Amino acid sequence: MRDYTIVFIEPVDLGVLAAEAAAAFAIPREQIEVWDGSAFAAPVVEPIIAQVAAGSGPGAYAEFVGFDAFASHAGDPELLDVAVELATRLKHRAVFGPETAEDYRWTLVAADGSHGKVVLDDDRLDDGAITVIGTVEPISGAPELPQLPEAH
Repeated sequence: MRDYTIVFIEPVDLGVLAAEAAAAFAIPREQIEVWDGSAFAAPVVEPIIAQVAAGSGPGAYAEFVGFDAFASHAGDPELLDVAVELATRLKHRAVFGPETAEDYRWTLVAADGSHGKVVLDDDRLDDGAITVIGTVEPISGAPELPQLPEAH
């Protein structure tokens, strides 16, 4: 099962996120479910291809989630390609988690589409908060983030 979970770490309007995802991946807008944290914005038409939702913790403003139906509909794109497309359309930073539990580095995608590996504060992440503490590699769209030694 493919998992496309992209978390925006800057404020994003859920309606705009749904509209941009629909435009970017040729998804009928009514097949994207919008959850504001307490209610669904409008009825959806089956099959649901993707969901946008309010962020689930501090530092997470919005989330785009797509699973197998999204992968099939969009031609099985790479997670990074989906994140870059959405971040550049919305002009807001987003992150997505590592592919394996052994990899502690997340990927940050800047508003300009530049991207790289970052380290999140583990203690805050355990509490559900997304806090980027630094980059593992330079990211041109996030020059203010300190670059950490590779061993971090």
